[in-house]
Amino acid sequence: MTQSTKLFLVALAILVSAGSFGVYSAFLEASETPIPASVQLIIGKKIVEAKVARADKELEQGLSGISQLMEDEGMLFVLPKNKKTKFHMKGVKIPLSICYLDWRGKILKMEDMNPETPDLIYEAPDKTRYALEMNLGWFLRDGLKKGDQIRRKS
Repeated sequence: MTQSTKLFLVALAILVSAGSFGVYSAFLEASETPIPASVQLIIGKKIVEAKVARADKELEQGLSGISQLMEDEGMLFVLPKNKKTKFHMKGVKIPLSICYLDWRGKILKMEDMNPETPDLIYEAPDKTRYALEMNLGWFLRDGLKKGDQIRRKS
């Protein structure tokens, strides 16, 4: 590898870590590997398997077309920095609960989403960097509340 290639890779790594990947790492622990397709999250006393949506197409599609989620399965949305984010249920077949998280994984707000009202808009609170969608009622059944912390399993 040439010296200029090494410098380019170092510069690219610095740029990536300064962008949304750096914030992602704060919640899901710093790592030099790319963002995975799924992660295990520690939520209360449970371990959740969450698919990760980060690319525009993944963020747009979300859980559309999914007919069921396993009990401790969900989707984690890595949201654009400093941008108001809204969710909807268009194309979603199952009722969901959504949990909005800050850059550290602290719960900012939770709400239920109904597939029977596909045009209803759910707006993420300010400072939301991640959103986690799970089966309807999952967060309340497990006793979670605003201010609780969600972490990545090591």
